Amino acid sequence: MVLRFGLIIGFFTLHQFFLRCENYAHINSSWQMDGRSVALGGGMNALEPETTNGLFIAYNLPYQLKELSSRSLRAAFETNWMDLEGGWTQTGDEVYMENYVSMSAARDLSGTFRLKAKIGFYNYALITGEKGSTLLSEIGCIITLYEKMQINVYAFNPSGSRISLSENTLPLTQSIHVGINFKPVNKLEGLLEIEKVLKQIPILHMGLEYKLCEELVLRTGLSCRPIMSSWGVGGNIRRLHYSLGANNHPSLGYSSCFSIYYNW
Repeated sequence: MVLRFGLIIGFFTLHQFFLRCENYAHINSSWQMDGRSVALGGGMNALEPETTNGLFIAYNLPYQLKELSSRSLRAAFETNWMDLEGGWTQTGDEVYMENYVSMSAARDLSGTFRLKAKIGFYNYALITGEKGSTLLSEIGCIITLYEKMQINVYAFNPSGSRISLSENTLPLTQSIHVGINFKPVNKLEGLLEIEKVLKQIPILHMGLEYKLCEELVLRTGLSCRPIMSSWGVGGNIRRLHYSLGANNHPSLGYSSCFSIYYNW
């Protein structure tokens, strides 16, 4: 019953999401990337598994351009009835600076259905003095079909938020991501995801992860439109979990991302 109720909510959310189509993209879900997701083709279902209590730090360097780099800091806390997470991401430099402060809550509604919702405040500032801000929402769920297969659904900005400027508003990106994670054998995991940004052609993300040992995991991936190969490593060293990922854009060059989790 709980699973059916969750699916009804998800269907209604996606329906409203597609009704609010916009033709302008400003920021998007790529803010959420970490070392693992970059290495595995860039899908949202390739993000590091959630930790109930811990600290997360990430540094993303798109196309080796420091002026586009982003720094992320998140802290997760487990309560009696849900998991909470607070985060802050900053992108850019003194010429063009973006900040995103968020709070999320996740809960297992059943043994096979997990729901997560996030709300955040985004603002940008130009060196010229121009500023803009808005409230953003994100929603996602994980459905466990059986022990070795999961379906991930995630929506970025389903409410259709717009940036508030001094005289008008600016529409934002809206995207939907549907992915599947499967483990054909014990040490191997495959990932597949379709990303659809409104008014744009769908993007395919694929990834493969092989666990050599607890301290070293090998990763490779591919994303299409444009075709980009990716690769990386990760692993656990006691309470510390690290990930390093990179990809290669056919025109813009290399991007890299490094992230660390510390579970307390």
